[in-house]
Amino acid sequence: MSGGILGYDMAEQIGIGGFGAVYRAYQPDLQREVAIKVILAGYAGQPDFIRRFEVEAQMIARLEHLHIVPLYDYWRDPGGAYLVMRYMRGGNLRGVMLSQHTLNAGRASRIIGQIASALGVAHGRGVIHRDIKPENILLDEYGNAYLADFNIARDLKNESSGERFGTAAYAAPEQISEDAATPQTDMYGLGIILYEMLTGSPASAEPLSLVQKARPDLPFEINAILWKVTARNPDERYIDTLAFATEVRRVLGEETSTQPVTVARTTLPNSESHATRVIVA
Repeated sequence: MSGGILGYDMAEQIGIGGFGAVYRAYQPDLQREVAIKVILAGYAGQPDFIRRFEVEAQMIARLEHLHIVPLYDYWRDPGGAYLVMRYMRGGNLRGVMLSQHTLNAGRASRIIGQIASALGVAHGRGVIHRDIKPENILLDEYGNAYLADFNIARDLKNESSGERFGTAAYAAPEQISEDAATPQTDMYGLGIILYEMLTGSPASAEPLSLVQKARPDLPFEINAILWKVTARNPDERYIDTLAFATEVRRVLGEETSTQPVTVARTTLPNSESHATRVIVA
């Protein structure tokens, strides 16, 4: 997408999902970079998909939390729907895992703690994310983690919102069998992510293989934590995400400081001649 929309100068696409593409943009009035999620053109005329964006906007607004990517603005027009969010300069966790292969124990523990805190608030307000995966964990320039993309989240107070199935590699057994989603469903995905951060390999066995096959430096206690959090029976997992994160921190410690990440930028358009305005009806 080139040009601009309703007061934002658009730059490059930085992500794409099932129903929307995400672009980096600049908001001249407030002199800040933002990320704008735009419904894909093929779905723009379908009310059900527009409604999905409305549900996502309402959920994010209701779930305001330090480690949930904040929503700045939302609007609809005849061409589609738009979510304006904080631009996360550190990319997503998948990118970090691909570039670094494994993360040190303290950093992995810190990320788990931050996302567990975000999920704790969501769960406390009746929202199950149901698509916990590295692509939906964004990072700022200091490596702090933020939960994003609630577009298939299930609001337990509104059974009509969302679908049951997330991303297969991180989906809990109850998601695959289409049983009811619970906070333990999100917890399972977070456990798989921890395993991948520590070993650099996808989870391919049940129960999970010993972490020490890839990381002999890590304590054996971490295996018991991973087996518990990814138990096939959700009742055998931790009572909540904070209990899981507490055990991870006890065994792995936690990174207490990070260095800023240098992120390459492209030049943003800076004049009206580069922008195409979208007028809200």
